Amino acid sequence: MSVSQSSLPTKTIPELFDGMADLFDSYSGTMDSVERPFSKWLHENLPGGRRALDIGCGAGRYTTMLADLYEEVSGVDPAPNMIEIAKRDRSRSNVTYQVNDALSMTPAKDGVFDLVFAFSCVLHMAKPPVILPHLANLVAPGGALVIFDPERPADHGEPNWQVNYAFRLARMAYEITGQVEVSVNVLRGFTHRCWLEISERTVPFNGEEFRREYSAVLPGVTFEENIFPGFLTAYWMKPLN
Repeated sequence: MSVSQSSLPTKTIPELFDGMADLFDSYSGTMDSVERPFSKWLHENLPGGRRALDIGCGAGRYTTMLADLYEEVSGVDPAPNMIEIAKRDRSRSNVTYQVNDALSMTPAKDGVFDLVFAFSCVLHMAKPPVILPHLANLVAPGGALVIFDPERPADHGEPNWQVNYAFRLARMAYEITGQVEVSVNVLRGFTHRCWLEISERTVPFNGEEFRREYSAVLPGVTFEENIFPGFLTAYWMKPLN
């Protein structure tokens, strides 16, 4: 079986995420056993400060984690349905959510942040030479830019790679949680027609490409491995002067 999305009308990436917003939130919310050590890593490694920006925040799962660490957190995403879920289910007194695009934000209009955090979204925004300097410009001196992006599967582009990828993630979810319903939710999410279209149009880097591209734009960036399954991590500190 081959997966074809040629019958889908052309939509933007935010529109495609909006088309699976509830399902996306459902399966991402079932991975608590993964997120517990991830939350611990955030608590132990993120810089101190007052303001944090969760760019491409989706339905706000990680925005609320940041709200435990910072006085003021902004969750920003260009997908309105995602922001609606975040406002409905993950409101906090120190969190504001808004529909906005990363490239529309500027220090003059939005200020700078002690942390700019991005999970599984930078690859959808623009090429590294465009998006990374823009995000770095939003970081306050001494603050950090922390990016988690998915690693390209080794069989990417081969016949049925999307289906195979979905089943691998579903198996991993079951092995991590021991819950069949979690595995089913993951499988439903990664075989959804909107996700299939997204994964055709946005190709992640492999590890070598990720390190090369990010190092070329962000001098001094460091890389972490195995913080979140299937993801690559870049950590950049902005100089004080």
